[in-house]
Amino acid sequence: MTPDDQDNLADESSLTSQVGMLKAISLTMALAATALLAPVYLTTHNQWETAATALFAVYSWFFYGLTRRGHIRHVALWMVLAVLCLGVLSVIAFGSVRTSSSFLFVGAIAGAGILLGRRALIWCVIFTATALGALTMAERAGWMHVPDMEVGLKTWLTQVATVSVVALIIYHTRRQLERNAHRLRQALEQRQRSEAERDRSLERFARIFKNSPTPMLAQSGHDGLILDVNPAFERCYGYRKDEIVGQSDEMLWGVPSERKAYLASLFKERRAEMHTVQGRRRNGDFFDAVISSEMGTDEDDRMVITTVSDVTEQRRALERLRRSEERFAKAFRLSPLNMRITRLSDGQVLEFNQPNDHGELALQARASGQTPNLTIWRDAADRESYVREMLEKGHVRGWERTLQLPDGRQRIVRLWSEKIDIDGEACALSCVIDVTRQVHKEHLLREIAEGMAGQDSDAFFHVMVRHLAQAVEADGVRVSELGDGGLMQDLAVWMDGEIRVPSTHEIRGTPCEQVMQSGQTLVVHDSLPACYPQATDLEQAGFQSYMGHCLHDADRRPIGMISVFWRRTLAPDSDVPQLLSIFASRTNAELLRMQRDREIRTFNDQLEWRVRERTAELHKLNQELDAFAYSVSHDLKSPLRAIDGFTQILGESLKDRIRPDEEQMLARVLAATRRMSTLIADMLALARVSQGPLQREWVDLSGLCSEVARQLSAQHPQRQIRFQIEPQLRASCDHRLVRIVLENLLGNAVKYTRDRAVAEITVGLVRPAVDTAHAPAWFFVRDNGIGFDMAYADKLFKPFQRLHMPSFGFEGTGIGLATVHRIIERHGGDISGSGQPDHGAEFRFSLEPKPSTPDAERHQP
Repeated sequence: MTPDDQDNLADESSLTSQVGMLKAISLTMALAATALLAPVYLTTHNQWETAATALFAVYSWFFYGLTRRGHIRHVALWMVLAVLCLGVLSVIAFGSVRTSSSFLFVGAIAGAGILLGRRALIWCVIFTATALGALTMAERAGWMHVPDMEVGLKTWLTQVATVSVVALIIYHTRRQLERNAHRLRQALEQRQRSEAERDRSLERFARIFKNSPTPMLAQSGHDGLILDVNPAFERCYGYRKDEIVGQSDEMLWGVPSERKAYLASLFKERRAEMHTVQGRRRNGDFFDAVISSEMGTDEDDRMVITTVSDVTEQRRALERLRRSEERFAKAFRLSPLNMRITRLSDGQVLEFNQPNDHGELALQARASGQTPNLTIWRDAADRESYVREMLEKGHVRGWERTLQLPDGRQRIVRLWSEKIDIDGEACALSCVIDVTRQVHKEHLLREIAEGMAGQDSDAFFHVMVRHLAQAVEADGVRVSELGDGGLMQDLAVWMDGEIRVPSTHEIRGTPCEQVMQSGQTLVVHDSLPACYPQATDLEQAGFQSYMGHCLHDADRRPIGMISVFWRRTLAPDSDVPQLLSIFASRTNAELLRMQRDREIRTFNDQLEWRVRERTAELHKLNQELDAFAYSVSHDLKSPLRAIDGFTQILGESLKDRIRPDEEQMLARVLAATRRMSTLIADMLALARVSQGPLQREWVDLSGLCSEVARQLSAQHPQRQIRFQIEPQLRASCDHRLVRIVLENLLGNAVKYTRDRAVAEITVGLVRPAVDTAHAPAWFFVRDNGIGFDMAYADKLFKPFQRLHMPSFGFEGTGIGLATVHRIIERHGGDISGSGQPDHGAEFRFSLEPKPSTPDAERHQP
């Protein structure tokens, strides 16, 4: 509700309240005067007093009638004047100002103050004062008759009527004041709400103005000066806010005439929308812009809000789109392929091209003058699956279908489609290619490949010439290898539908000579005997056309050739060269493989003889070396025992005379002899494991590991060693040698976990990722010891090589793992180690030889 509506409503409410109050006052006065008329008439002998009361009653009923009919324009004024006049008449009729009718002056003053306003109130007070003064002077002068001072019912009624009228006036006045106060409170609350809403609107506008990504500026509509700009405007134009505020916007326009026309339109319509102009940035660059402005309706504050949109990139994109569409249209029209655009909803063809090729589909299109209305769908469900895949994936790649031509022929086609949108409608850009000949060729080649697969060289060449003759409908096919002296040795010959016996023949004066000299394919379409008169056998056989293809080795040197003969003329546009090239490629590879097999067989024969000879020599040397090591180790024991014994005797005999440093030297000699004794024992053990036959049997490795673990635990009772041995570990091996392997591996695990509070040693079976029935079983020994660096892993199994320096305090000679490696090798297995410093080590070994058959090799882990 607007403030004007509120004022009108308040005026109407005040007028209604005033009418009600006038009705109540006039009715009260009329009733009181009517009720007073009888007592006055009966109790007084003054005719004037009775006349005044009657006149007052008549006037009151008259005024009440006027208010009921709505004639209230001057009722209040005449009512006040009537009350004043009746008050004067009542005083004159009574003869004294002390009459109760003087209360009428009080009621008149109250009515004037409430109903008529300030000016009427002043005049009413002046009139009352003047009238009462004049009447008082007249009473003192004796100009009025002597009043009857007797009081009675009329006096009381007069006073009650006057008091009632005054009370009624005061009550209605109070009600009016309360209503006015309520309306004022409502108007104040409404104004506060309006101001709060205005503040929120201003705050929202400020946020929108500041945070809008669109450049915006506010200007004065009187002088065009810039009042404010948002950050997007600063980024777009390059001006800072303090540089642009208070300035004219002329520097923002690239073309001044555009500014003039724009302002004229803005001041005429008070708004301007989507005007395309050229803007200018601070650095002088011009850009395409679309601007819109809105001018305020307040004449005192004609603010103009303008938004600017940089459409330079948009126009460039539209231009690129236009060029892209133009290129697409040209490519679509000029494409040699059968292309069309169809609606996915109903399959309606929207656009198609006229391909300039000689395919069956293009010929059908040109014959009918429009795109061939031929369906490639088997049924409605087939097309629905196509539409579903197009909508889900957006494309179809190489769908193969059978097309029925109007003349009854069938063609095999492949479909490529891409989903596009045209005017909001899902469409398909499709390309249909006739692949009938290609599919037939592929089918033929597949049959040929299946027929030639899995053949040895001799069988392959026989199968190849037969299939080649069938593929190219030839009367004769020959595959030959270049032999010594330039002669050609036939590998396979197909002639007149049967395999012929291969032979050796000269190529001088024949087309074969030209093929071998050029190293390329030679094609003679007709008159073959006339081209090569020296080759009399060609004329005798009746051959008219020929095609030959040279076969090469890796260095492009001729090693053979394929020759194809026909007794008919060969068509120039036939696909025989392509088919021959395919056969020649496979034949070339087979010929090379056959030659390599010959070389390999010759080399293998020589290699087997050399291997047998060298193996015998190595076996003899190994036996001599083992015997030498055993004898040396055994012969060294006696002098070593002598050194150790005499050194101990010498130490005991000189015990009281020897100096501390000399005693230390003797101790070092004894330690060296003990270490040398250990080395000799290890060398003897290493020599023994290489001697004697290997006796394989099924050994319970779990039980054997448990025995070794109990011995090691008994040797170190002060340590806490926890062995975890997987049950039911079995292997085919030599029991004695495998015990040595486990003693070394578990002993090393116990030794290198010395610094651990609890030594964790695990023995188990390696589980392969893929179940391989023919692969050997692999076992592992794992510990949580000090580990080792994998950079030195190549020293693990070499004799006298240790990965930990003596300063670490770990005893040993470096023979243990070498012994383990020798035992594993004798079993035909393998061993490897892995570790990480301070994170333990793991050794994996197998006790069975690797599979040697091709099928078993495919199952190796």
